[in-house]
Amino acid sequence: MTSSISADRVAPGRPNGAGEEPRASATGRRSRAFGSTFTLGPSLALRACLKARRRIARAAAGIAAACVLAAPLAGCNIVGPIYALAAGPGEVKAAYKLDPDLKTVIFVDDPANKIAQRRIRSEIGVVAQDTLLKKNLVREGSMIDTRSAMAAVAREENGEPMAVTEIGKAVGAEVMIYVLVTSFELSPDGVDFAPASEVEVKIFDVANEARLWPPAGQPGYRSKFSNPTSNRSMPRSRTDSLKAQTDLAQLTGAGLAQLFYDVERPQSLRR
Repeated sequence: MTSSISADRVAPGRPNGAGEEPRASATGRRSRAFGSTFTLGPSLALRACLKARRRIARAAAGIAAACVLAAPLAGCNIVGPIYALAAGPGEVKAAYKLDPDLKTVIFVDDPANKIAQRRIRSEIGVVAQDTLLKKNLVREGSMIDTRSAMAAVAREENGEPMAVTEIGKAVGAEVMIYVLVTSFELSPDGVDFAPASEVEVKIFDVANEARLWPPAGQPGYRSKFSNPTSNRSMPRSRTDSLKAQTDLAQLTGAGLAQLFYDVERPQSLRR
């Protein structure tokens, strides 16, 4: 692994280089806060073909959405095939392949406090690590509990944020999967219930204090997660809201794990 140390992290929303979003470095401190007939030419024919394909995809997606809504009332057995038609065949490839033998830890950071409770935030890392273990993407004994990393951060002295790799060293990790929560909301407008989240992921070589992926100097890998079949109404009580946030955290954790293995397109949580 080659050592390459990037600039310090900055607070969310503050510029950090030419057009780059806030990022974490290996050693930087974590931030807080019809009439006529004619013949189509090649280019026109291609354009017409692409438009036709888009219309078919939109129509299929509309049918799938209608079927999801109608399913509880009348039953619908074609959601899967129609969704596959709309999404397209094939797999969503892994964004990064982990070394299963290296001691690995996931740390989920939320300096902007987008998630109501620390317990709910931990669900993201717990679900992700359990999935990686279940799929043997990280071997038993090499996966360090994400809650250990959160506990290490809780011991930060004088409110001074620890560097990403310092957190990794504190728990004996060789690889740190750093996950910054950039968005976490139950509704885009406060009316429609449409839970969605976004995270920015960076992976570090802890011992060499170097970024493994994406390469140093590049923004973190951003992914959005949502459940397109969710048809619940907005939560009305604090208890319901916390339950909905927990569900979204678990979905985010499952989506996070999917970054590290190939997924059939209909099952992909990435949007």
